Amino acid sequence: MRTSRVLIAAAVLLAAFIPASGFAQVESTPIPATVKPNFSSLSFMVGSWTCTSKSSRRPRPFTTISTYSMDPTGYWMNETSTTPKTSWVPAALRTWDKITYDPDTKRWVDVLYGDQGTFGLSVSQGWNGNQIAWHDVSFEPGPSINSQTDITTTKVSASKTTASSSFTETKTGRRVTVATTCVKS
Repeated sequence: MRTSRVLIAAAVLLAAFIPASGFAQVESTPIPATVKPNFSSLSFMVGSWTCTSKSSRRPRPFTTISTYSMDPTGYWMNETSTTPKTSWVPAALRTWDKITYDPDTKRWVDVLYGDQGTFGLSVSQGWNGNQIAWHDVSFEPGPSINSQTDITTTKVSASKTTASSSFTETKTGRRVTVATTCVKS
């Protein structure tokens, strides 16, 4: 009987000194589900919008048609935009945005991708009164554009928004302004 107690004690001591990494451990705790974003502040966007933008470096305004919808999962708001061909845009351009809220960083996130390799990642702290500012965290100065401002969107009503931004051309140093008005169809 004394021998078995000694062996059990030795086994317990040995187990205490063997590193836990020597044994495969399987995590059984389920991954917690992220809380779905509260899209109430953006819900007025759902539907189709016609946007007219005027860039100070273009001869006339151009139009973009944007459609917003909720993703069936409830985690994303989707936007599909089409800008028709113009004299300075040789083919129609399409972009897709996926907008969500990151509860860890407490900010809205807009992931954009589109024709011709277009991409972007913008973040916003949310609405401040009737305005929301989007900061493009993927922007890097390059041969065409040296700097840019945030895009500030103003909710005029549930069926009208305005937006403004600007950027500086690298070669000329010229500051280009862009003003957009969107009306819900």
